Amino acid sequence: MEEALPLTATHPANPNTDKSGDRSLEPAPLRTPFKRIAMALSGGGYRAASYSIGVMSYLHRVKYKDGKSLMDNVEFISSASGGSFPAMLYVAYTKRGLPFEKVYEKLTHFMDGQTLLENIAAELNDDTKWEEGGKSRNLINAFARIYDRDLFEGETFGVFWEEKAGRALEICVNATEFYRGLSFRWQTKGVKDMGFGSGEGWTGNNYIFFDKENNKAALDTLKKIKLGDVMASSSCFPGGFEPIVFPQDFSYEGLQKETLQGAMTITDYNNQRRQLDTAIGLMDGGVDDNQGLYSAMLADQRRRGNDQDGNGFDLIMISDVSSYFMDPYVPPTTGAKGNLRKKSIAQSIKSLHTGFNRLNKAVKIGGIVSVILLVISLLLLSFSEERGLLNMAYLLLSPAVIGLVSVALITGFKAGSPLFAWLSGAFSAKPGEVVAYLKEEAPSVSGFSDKFMLSLLNALKGAKLGVLEQMVKARFGSVLSMVMDINLKQTRRLIFGMFYGEFHGDGTWQHRRVANFIYDLSNFNINGRTGNISKKFKAAPNDPQADWLRETSDVLLKGCQKINADAEEARTMGTTLWFDKTDSERSRMKKVIACGQFTTCGKLLEYVLDIELKMKREATLPETQRTIIFTGEEQALFNDIKQQLTEDWKKFKQQPDFLI
Repeated sequence: MEEALPLTATHPANPNTDKSGDRSLEPAPLRTPFKRIAMALSGGGYRAASYSIGVMSYLHRVKYKDGKSLMDNVEFISSASGGSFPAMLYVAYTKRGLPFEKVYEKLTHFMDGQTLLENIAAELNDDTKWEEGGKSRNLINAFARIYDRDLFEGETFGVFWEEKAGRALEICVNATEFYRGLSFRWQTKGVKDMGFGSGEGWTGNNYIFFDKENNKAALDTLKKIKLGDVMASSSCFPGGFEPIVFPQDFSYEGLQKETLQGAMTITDYNNQRRQLDTAIGLMDGGVDDNQGLYSAMLADQRRRGNDQDGNGFDLIMISDVSSYFMDPYVPPTTGAKGNLRKKSIAQSIKSLHTGFNRLNKAVKIGGIVSVILLVISLLLLSFSEERGLLNMAYLLLSPAVIGLVSVALITGFKAGSPLFAWLSGAFSAKPGEVVAYLKEEAPSVSGFSDKFMLSLLNALKGAKLGVLEQMVKARFGSVLSMVMDINLKQTRRLIFGMFYGEFHGDGTWQHRRVANFIYDLSNFNINGRTGNISKKFKAAPNDPQADWLRETSDVLLKGCQKINADAEEARTMGTTLWFDKTDSERSRMKKVIACGQFTTCGKLLEYVLDIELKMKREATLPETQRTIIFTGEEQALFNDIKQQLTEDWKKFKQQPDFLI
């Protein structure tokens, strides 16, 4: 369910700790590196999916001596939007006992196909696929059906309860609901023998959810929901798609809308629960948390509170193709070309109104002409039995008559159409009627008073169309920037601020986090990365670790030119939900996957070297004051991972795509 992390941690010095027994945000020493891993996979379309599968494929490469990989130690995956492709496919395949190679092959084949748009168009335009009362006929539902057919092969949410994996593996796929404006989490531990009240994770949030802990029917219904629909709900980003609507758009043969509605509980503003009795729009999980990081933090909080050792995850790794950078706002200019732009709005409306009046007259004239032609035709036909038909043919086939009849038919048809009637009324409407129409059809402006809107309309009457064009462009551009850029980045900053200790101290996730950004190793970020690493591994005066620190910085920073160039190309790829022919010819998917691989190697190497430095600094401290405590066995495992990372890092410097 939707939870809130406390703004202050319950540190050991806090007297409330012993009273409450809450260890959910207590700093705890790191004892088992890489043993329990959580992943947060960001949104960003196919770029995010490609980068994330690259990250996962590198974790699958790094193995212990017993053959177990770092990917096998992942116990929790949270995702949003594009990151949900690899997250859902990996967990589904793993639950079914299929190897990682199958996941990689399936996803890369699906993304590299150039027929996706053709399949979407065929699905959308096939009348037989859309029945009244079923899924709405729109773009997001066409995508959902293709996801269901071509990627997940009809699999449902129930696959997450399969036990063939033989390991703990929890998933949380993030969407955003349009009821309270919160994250809607499709999540479960998927453990078969956990009974009601087991705390396995809720699907939904505090206000709208499947009560699968207390309602077996809700659990059974949840298991029947198609993964294609869940994927669509997580990835329908604003501007590109419309919301997918629950329950209507999640229904299909065998799972009716009424059943879905009965499985969902809704809480009103008086905290009264009832069965869902309204439609709920779901959109991209990135609207509320584009990294899926907050869900991972909540899962860690639950584990710290429930686990006997109170340690939670040993590592939370964020795979992120977004950034805190954004382009500056450039205001659109007022167009000066063309006579139309020089006219005021009032003049243009008057001209259009005049035009429709003339068209109405043409319709009337066309009707009169049609009657006259009909009378003449009848007279000619009756005038002579021998030449009547021939005379009528000459008349009707003449260019002038054909033109008049065409005008009469076309204008007559248009005059009788609802669109023609609406346009005629629109250009002759009074300001009060326009305001009423806007408030009815655009709820977003309903909060403005009639007086304000009337004043605004009157003020705009004298504005030139060129000025209006500039104003519309500015508003449209700023709204898109607000939704797709500013809002996402501000939410990102707040969540990362919590993760890095701005609200509850740095100790909570200290030594337990790796932020793995697509831009980290790019040409764009060379100076930033150099500064961060130099600061992290800076030697103090007379520092006994000075030589080691200098060598460590050199290992991480020197000889990365090829990596930097490939990361730059991956960073600058735009957000898309398909790769076109040009993308395939330029091997963009492979380049982004490779970026995920070498960036993960570089960031993990930086992470283990940072851990090693901390252990060197704490070597003389009593164990009770250390933040990292490894047994001999854990130290050996740690050293083995470090050696593999170091060797691979050298290979990546020589050939960034050597794993591809």
